[in-house]
Amino acid sequence: MPNWCLNHHAFFTNDENKNELSRLYKQLETIMETPSEHKNDFEPGWLGKVAIAHGLDINKISCRGWIEQLDDFEPETNYFMLQSETAWSPTDELWTAVVAQYKGVSFVYIAEEQGEEVFINTDIEGIYFPEKYLLEIYGDSPIPEDWFPNQDKPSSLDIRDYFSSFQELVKYCTKVTGKEFSTLEELKNYFTNLFVHEDNTSARVYEFSC
Repeated sequence: MPNWCLNHHAFFTNDENKNELSRLYKQLETIMETPSEHKNDFEPGWLGKVAIAHGLDINKISCRGWIEQLDDFEPETNYFMLQSETAWSPTDELWTAVVAQYKGVSFVYIAEEQGEEVFINTDIEGIYFPEKYLLEIYGDSPIPEDWFPNQDKPSSLDIRDYFSSFQELVKYCTKVTGKEFSTLEELKNYFTNLFVHEDNTSARVYEFSC
């Protein structure tokens, strides 16, 4: 049983090639609506149907996963969003081969699979996905006494927030812990070691790679 990687893709183009983006979107809509001839557990949006519809060999390209959601494509925009779940990691090879068949169409994505610590964001400019860091804290342990020094403490440890810059992350972490951090490594070590002897609580900082 694989770990499932959650992926959010943005497919985009310029005004000149908007008809090509529309063609891709309509193809994906049809794929979502058409039953597959191959029996599998990934219907209705099995990625193998995406491969087959574009003349790709499902035995040579990774398509273990499914489209979970295809957002609406607004005529006045030059992009649309798609959410998928895939085994272990994103299916870069599949989507690269697909968009190569549509003039001027490109894509960026953000992907998360915590089991193998896969945190990827290919949107370097942050146009569609500004997230660069993730702070996640959850569990049953008591909140450290020195946390939230200038505000009321929440009732439980339940934090899952994204940040678009290191400065934004540090500002928030200082607000929560009352401590100053100068490097990402220092911040990561602090949270990783905070509940190291407690099985029911975890605190981690993740950085998205490109």
